Amino acid sequence: MREAVESVVREQPEPVRPAPRDEVEQAIDDDGYVWQARLWRRYVMAQMFRLLHGKCGLPMSEENYDMCVNRRGANYPWRMVKDEMHAQELLWLSDKEQFAERNRWFNKSVLEAMARDTNEGFGARLLEKLAGADTPAALCQALRSVGCCEGNKKSAAWKSAYKGAGAYFTMKNLILFHNCQMHLDTGEVLDRDASFSHLRELNNNPAMTGEKMFGVMLKLIVDNNFDWRR
Repeated sequence: MREAVESVVREQPEPVRPAPRDEVEQAIDDDGYVWQARLWRRYVMAQMFRLLHGKCGLPMSEENYDMCVNRRGANYPWRMVKDEMHAQELLWLSDKEQFAERNRWFNKSVLEAMARDTNEGFGARLLEKLAGADTPAALCQALRSVGCCEGNKKSAAWKSAYKGAGAYFTMKNLILFHNCQMHLDTGEVLDRDASFSHLRELNNNPAMTGEKMFGVMLKLIVDNNFDWRR
């Protein structure tokens, strides 16, 4: 009997030990953000083409884009900038280059302009909170502290930034992953690396508005006869 018991004990399987946590799992636990350098915000490009075609296969146009964006609720810009500034808060700590690309369009100045364009009570409270916010974390906290703005028109500053950011990241993907090349007004066609360098120069130019960047994107699509459905 004793031998039988000892045999059963010896045959018990080893307890299952949890596998070591990898970097991705740890990143999710730490702050919910997983940095992936190879994605380059590809979902932004997918969204851009849906908006350009009116979400229903219409011929590409800026009018379709404006129509689709205008149909979104008046509080959509505020939800969007809260998510954007939270992402920037995390990038500030992990990837300064990607932070700079995104902060070029959505930043404290845009938030202040949005606050001035909204109702007096909400706008005044937000401007007061933004006055002393000089870091990405402080900007996030300012937005959280005033809640969500309801029932107001979309700010012109937000519309411009939304166009500019969407156009920039769409072109970045078109150049790096879809063999699109910049065609200059001189007739010169830039190769991949030169096209991306030119795009970054445009993005770093303070005079480049969102509307102008959107126009550059439309030209890039037409010049390369790019069809997103292929």
